[in-house]
Amino acid sequence: MGLFRFVALLVCAPLFLLASLAAHAQILSLEEALAIALANNTSVTNAELQREAAKDDVQALRTARYPRLDVNGRVSHHLEDQEYIFEEGVWGDYPVIGEVPAQDITIKSNSGTTQQVSAGITQPLAQQYRLGLSIEQGEVREDMATEFVRLTQQDVARVVKEEYFNILQSQSTLATTREAIVFYTSLVELVSNYVSQRIAFEYELLETQARLARRELEANSQMNRLSTQKERMNTLLSRDINTPFRVSELPAEVLVTGGLDDAVETAMSQRPEVRESELKVKDAELGYDIKQAEYLPDLDLSLRYTRLYDTALIPDTEAYVGLRARWEIFDWGRKKSELASKNARIQSAENSARNLKDRVAIDVRRSFRSIAEAEQAVEVARLSQAAARDKLRVLMNQYKQQATLLQNVLDAESDLDRANNAYNRAVLSVYRAQAELERAVGDI
Repeated sequence: MGLFRFVALLVCAPLFLLASLAAHAQILSLEEALAIALANNTSVTNAELQREAAKDDVQALRTARYPRLDVNGRVSHHLEDQEYIFEEGVWGDYPVIGEVPAQDITIKSNSGTTQQVSAGITQPLAQQYRLGLSIEQGEVREDMATEFVRLTQQDVARVVKEEYFNILQSQSTLATTREAIVFYTSLVELVSNYVSQRIAFEYELLETQARLARRELEANSQMNRLSTQKERMNTLLSRDINTPFRVSELPAEVLVTGGLDDAVETAMSQRPEVRESELKVKDAELGYDIKQAEYLPDLDLSLRYTRLYDTALIPDTEAYVGLRARWEIFDWGRKKSELASKNARIQSAENSARNLKDRVAIDVRRSFRSIAEAEQAVEVARLSQAAARDKLRVLMNQYKQQATLLQNVLDAESDLDRANNAYNRAVLSVYRAQAELERAVGDI
């Protein structure tokens, strides 16, 4: 008898040692896990960088409405001298002054190099309408990038919650297995005593010991699986995979606030996919308006000053202010075809938005109903668990009084094990259903 207890202690010692270490690890709540993941996850960081890039694009578009300032410089070397001859009287003979010019004139260009500096200011005028539309389209795309950030955060939160629930389930299953180990350790001792008294058979002791060994093996496997799940969670949180932690039990009751219609309405107002689909429609409409604005002529107000150095052939200074217009009067139907393409994009975006809203409504309704089903399943599992536990208690007492067979006790323990696992799964199904509803309505 003492030898069996010693062997059982050696087998169970690693389990209890790991359990003791886990008990002293830091408690990681679901809220803390979500906060860490959203702050450190690289997918969220990349989505935020895309939003910043879209914001910078809008700032760049706004600068197109302001005057453009430019300075040009040129240095040229004359490879060949220029000579211009104006003969006497080539510009006419006038009564008072006579012939112009009065004699032959020869003008030669300067040899060497010539420098030119030009500075100008150009202010777009008629293009302001089209530029305003482009800026508005850029702001819409910035909003789309913001919705993509929210969508990425929801995806990360969904994965974190699922992994957290998996750890909770493994933790609960391991606790149930340890409870069974304690039970079988006591039962083995009782059956061994009966065998020594010739009240029970040797095969019954062997079967009970086999079941104890099987439970110990299951506990080892469950602890290994739990360790792997914790490593995956640490990876999601972008921290060292060996960081020790233990998860905290969730509240016993899950409360659903509001009704089904309220949940659908909330999803339509804050679900990132819905907002993004609406923004895609607006983006397509603005693309149509921008293309249509190309029918208008471009008109610029220009001010320019030019100065030449080392030349005497022509005037060395030029300054002017004026208007410059550009208008494509015929394009062989190009703009018409482009507008038709833009219009098709608008219709496609509107169809996609309508279909998405229908899918979101179905998604919310399905998630809402799943919570009620899961809560009902918890009640069924709780009753089955209570019945199996009481049945095992009664049969164990009867076996101690030699009023029932050992096989009935073993079967009752197996039934209790299944009932415990079913109850744990049912409870976690409520949390999973609640998390799915939160995702369906657009919450993190």
